Amino acid sequence: MTATIIRNATQAEKMKRRALAVGSFLVVMILVLGVALTTFLVVGNKSKDKETDMPVGNDPIVFAVPVGGQYSIMKEFSATELQYNVTLNRWEAHKATSLAAALGTPVLATYAGTVTSVSSNNSYGTVITIDHGDGLRTIYSGVDANVLVSSGDRIEKGQRIASVGRTAVIFEKDPPHVHIQVLRNGVKINPAQYIDFSNK
Repeated sequence: MTATIIRNATQAEKMKRRALAVGSFLVVMILVLGVALTTFLVVGNKSKDKETDMPVGNDPIVFAVPVGGQYSIMKEFSATELQYNVTLNRWEAHKATSLAAALGTPVLATYAGTVTSVSSNNSYGTVITIDHGDGLRTIYSGVDANVLVSSGDRIEKGQRIASVGRTAVIFEKDPPHVHIQVLRNGVKINPAQYIDFSNK
């Protein structure tokens, strides 16, 4: 009787130890998987950040340069590296490309699409937004107030939509230029992913 009790107690102790070992193993595995998942998500997000900052050039869609004349790149796109804004006297991200050109130089639609808005505000001046479909939109800021298109107009690639102006208050100390933004699924991306700025 005593031997049976001792044997049962020993077996119960072994089962308890096994259960603890299995439990510890499961806890460790959950922690390892959690760390792996967190690392994957962080690296994935960093890759997305880089995607918005770096030209890719692997999309079949090719935009036209939005300036129909001589221009120079005044400021390139930068999602993370700060650039100096002379007018506002501060450093800031520049999620656009600024193309300096003479006043009156034609501003062209980079791709076929539909004008979704023509507006004016105290910061960016006269602004034209074109929806190109497939989640792509372009925004042209600081153009002359005498635009050549209206909301709802169907636009062809390379069509003149406005002229280079000086309507943007936040850029008033800069040379005349057009501030071009490209959005893909609502995210501002480097226009150089779609526009070959070396093709002057």
